[in-house]
Amino acid sequence: MMNKTLPFLFLTLCFVFFAASAGAQSLLDNPDYKKAVELQRQAEAAYAEGDYDKAREYSEQARVYIDRSNTYVDQKLLIYRANSLLKAAEERVSYFQSVGVQPDYQGYLDQAEKDLVQARDAYDAGRYEESIEYSRKVLAGIAVMKTVQGK
Repeated sequence: MMNKTLPFLFLTLCFVFFAASAGAQSLLDNPDYKKAVELQRQAEAAYAEGDYDKAREYSEQARVYIDRSNTYVDQKLLIYRANSLLKAAEERVSYFQSVGVQPDYQGYLDQAEKDLVQARDAYDAGRYEESIEYSRKVLAGIAVMKTVQGK
């Protein structure tokens, strides 16, 4: 029975490694990912030598490290999204501050400026999901505005 479950375990781990490698290479350049790859190699070597218990042990350890690596990658992607949206919101607010808005839209700009402060504060505090929400709110509020020149 042990011999039948090991190929399935190895296929599962191969899929996990493939899924993890789909991200950016720099995101995978972390100690947990490297440890998972090393453990997977050890598992394959132990399996090839017929030491199925050791192979299973290495595979289970590799799974723990790949889960940690995936958490790391998810966090880095969240930070990237938060930063990208924050920069876009900052650029749009800066644009409208520099060219001016029609008087009917000044309230939107004022609210966008307040939301931008909240987005920046949340980002700086490491509350990236909150920062994303505020940045999206800024961009949505600014989308309806018109400049003094009507552009």
